[in-house]
Amino acid sequence: MIDADTYIHKLAITSPLMEPVVQAAIQALRLPLGSRGLDAGCGIGLQAVLLAEAVGPAGHVTGLDLSPEFLRCTEATVRERGLSEQVSFRAGDVRQLPFDDNAFDWAWSSNCVGYAPL
Repeated sequence: MIDADTYIHKLAITSPLMEPVVQAAIQALRLPLGSRGLDAGCGIGLQAVLLAEAVGPAGHVTGLDLSPEFLRCTEATVRERGLSEQVSFRAGDVRQLPFDDNAFDWAWSSNCVGYAPL
């Protein structure tokens, strides 16, 4: 089994390869400016940043992930992109969302549904 730090490193170096495809998918969704969204299974927050850029400065993205190791990386990711006000993160399980109904205008989930449940 791969340790969390090694996996995080692999995510960070492979993300630039996937980023153009992810950005094209986000553009195709035409997310409303100023909308609020959920990135369910956000990992280290790289796609949450792209989603926040798509909804503009008045929008907000909440990232949700089970992994405390991943969530520790997320704050640095949003700070580096200057999006700390637009993106927040929370520990939680996508199978039992810890949010009220209608808390978001849309939801995104990528690269997490194939993982086996704990």
